[in-house]
Amino acid sequence: MKVITSTIALISLMVFASFSHAETQYIRDEIRIEMHSGPTTGYRIVRYLKSGDILSVLSRSDDDKWLKISTKGKEGWVQARYATPTPIAKALLKKSELNAATLMQKNTALQNQLAEVVAELKSVKTLQSSLESSASSLKNKLGAIEKTASNAIVTAKNYQLLQEQTELLDVKLEKLEEENKILENDNLEDGIIWGILAVIAGVILTLTVPKMSTQKRKGEW
Repeated sequence: MKVITSTIALISLMVFASFSHAETQYIRDEIRIEMHSGPTTGYRIVRYLKSGDILSVLSRSDDDKWLKISTKGKEGWVQARYATPTPIAKALLKKSELNAATLMQKNTALQNQLAEVVAELKSVKTLQSSLESSASSLKNKLGAIEKTASNAIVTAKNYQLLQEQTELLDVKLEKLEEENKILENDNLEDGIIWGILAVIAGVILTLTVPKMSTQKRKGEW
């Protein structure tokens, strides 16, 4: 029982090793190749392979004339003389064309990216120019504002001085008005006094003049 188990394990390892170390082969430049179910032409044909098909070699026949291969999801046997370890010119050309197409696509993508970068660069330069222009305009406006603010400060100081001078003038005017009122009162009092004096003088004259006239007449008699 142990011997059978060991044998099965050994076969499994060999099969696994054959799969893990499978080499790659290609069909030569032939029109059509038969893939058989066994390592002779007497076995039934599983399918036909065309030039350039890729084969995964699973094992070889004892005489090394047949290859057990796997391709396109099927396994079978093909004659080793129709296989080659290097790709044929047709496959290489197809691969080159695919690579060229891929490179063209990448080149187109890179050109598009370059165009986008150039456009973004132009946009950035335009934005930079606009920002520089805006900065210059803002600088000029700031200078005008500073000048206006300076003028406003000077104007405010002058206005404050004018207010102070106006207040002083108001005070002086009030004092002058008070002095004028005092003078008017003094003049009124003086006028009253002079009026009284004039009345008294008139009364005196009225009383003395007739007496003097009478005395003068008496003297003449």
